[in-house]
Amino acid sequence: MAIDPANAKIIGRYPVTGIESPHGIALDVNARLAFVAGEDNSKLAVVDLTNMRVLATYPVGKDPDVLSLDPGLKRLYVSAESGNVTIFRENGKTLVTEGAFSKPHAHTVCVDPETHLVYFPLQDIDGHPVLRIMAPSGND
Repeated sequence: MAIDPANAKIIGRYPVTGIESPHGIALDVNARLAFVAGEDNSKLAVVDLTNMRVLATYPVGKDPDVLSLDPGLKRLYVSAESGNVTIFRENGKTLVTEGAFSKPHAHTVCVDPETHLVYFPLQDIDGHPVLRIMAPSGND
């Protein structure tokens, strides 16, 4: 959906083909891409914002929740309620899967674009909240 910020009115609606129950979103402003997670079908869509078309979809963990983009490394992290995290690298207007891992309760992720550190606040590890901090391989 597109909203005119001057008057808060809806000025357009755009289907995200291949995505059921759109939930998380991240933007690559420079590439004019949106990454949209489908909560009900565990898919990620790449949407070209110049023409509002879905370019491709990719499988991710069950119940994708939060997305975070590192614009410098061109890495997209997709965390899911299931604890699965999928890592993609942007290659033009497509994505290449770089890997995946599972951490209990890792359904929130945030990237620091200056240090490239990736933060995972975990809600319950042996009864206590824990913050996991990862440095990606190939970090400059």
